[in-house]
Amino acid sequence: MADPQPAQVLPLPAKTVPRWCGVLLLVLGMLTLPWIAGLAVVLPSSARSAHYDVSWAGFDLLLCVMLLRTGWSALRRREQSELTAAMAGTLLIVDAWFDVLSAPDTAQFLVALAMAVFVELPLAALCLWLSGRVDAARRRREAQLAAALWRRVGGRGRFSRRRSAQADV
Repeated sequence: MADPQPAQVLPLPAKTVPRWCGVLLLVLGMLTLPWIAGLAVVLPSSARSAHYDVSWAGFDLLLCVMLLRTGWSALRRREQSELTAAMAGTLLIVDAWFDVLSAPDTAQFLVALAMAVFVELPLAALCLWLSGRVDAARRRREAQLAAALWRRVGGRGRFSRRRSAQADV
């Protein structure tokens, strides 16, 4: 028995996700690298928890990976960008939430709030929008493929032979 061939990744149609979305996400993902390095240096080692600095730097590293992967996938019009965009959007919302709620004083609260309102939440909205666009395009393509397959098989299936034999009687 022959081994089945692995499924091929088909690119999405060119108009599904604008090219600038992929470029923007790649740039933002790259810009988070110095931010993560700064967090690892600036954050206190403990704030009612051990390794507070490592936990936030690790979280932001995961966010960075999701932004980079989403940007890369979007530039190549891959369906995987749907999942990674949804993950990045979710992580951005979680990041905004905890940044605002864990701010220790008024000044840091205002900075966290400004970052949430002007950076993290709009970027999360962009990621979730991108995810929805890719999902919609995938569903349209699946419907088109199913319709094409149905048309191709329509006159040749065993049920159509039975119907044509009954019609001849």
